[in-house]
Amino acid sequence: MGVLLLTLLASTSAVAEVLRLAGNAWPPYTDQRLPNSGLSVDLISTALGRAGYQVQYVEVPWERALRGLKSGDYDMVNGWWSAKRARFASSSRPFLSNRMRWVQRSEDKVHYDGVDSLTGYAIALSRGYAYGDELPPDERLHIGYAINFVQAARMVLAGRVDLTLEDELTAQFHFDRELADASDLLSFVPGEFRVLDLSLVVRNDHPRRASILEAFDREIAAMADDGTYAAIFARHGLPVPSALPQP
Repeated sequence: MGVLLLTLLASTSAVAEVLRLAGNAWPPYTDQRLPNSGLSVDLISTALGRAGYQVQYVEVPWERALRGLKSGDYDMVNGWWSAKRARFASSSRPFLSNRMRWVQRSEDKVHYDGVDSLTGYAIALSRGYAYGDELPPDERLHIGYAINFVQAARMVLAGRVDLTLEDELTAQFHFDRELADASDLLSFVPGEFRVLDLSLVVRNDHPRRASILEAFDREIAAMADDGTYAAIFARHGLPVPSALPQP
């Protein structure tokens, strides 16, 4: 009986360990208004849940999420690889990819072919997002900032700027909702700007950082094999990738 009790206590302790995942409102990936708080949160919670962890999602502005990761207020975020962040956090293998695309007025005929093709256009980026890091410093680029993609898209519609940049699924999410009244007046510039791979990011000073990342990589791979990964995409009404991104 004593051995059984100790085993049950150990099991309960492992299941009860809470990992704090911070993120900003970035539908369909992270958004507390969505089922299971969005696709990324659902994937992360499911994978780590299978490994015996409990994930608590906290929604805050992105810069606050990063500050909290550095200070230890939060344990994890999901994000693209960043040399700046490598000083205080470590990344898993990528678990999905973000296709970044320019958005223009439908009547315009912008053709993106590298940074040179952007000269002469006014661009609005979402403030605080890492999208801008993918644009090299270039004094020829006319870049301003909006609070979020919806505001940036409204600036495009009003003719205040020519282009804005967003993940394709995020842009489509807003086209179908807040921008539904004008979605036919906006279109994607043909082609893609970048494909960025999204990873789970764990603070380096977490005592089980390596174990968390190992468990996440293992369970995401297993979920891809057993159909759970595809089922979560389908549950959120999103197209299922043909395979996991390669590290």
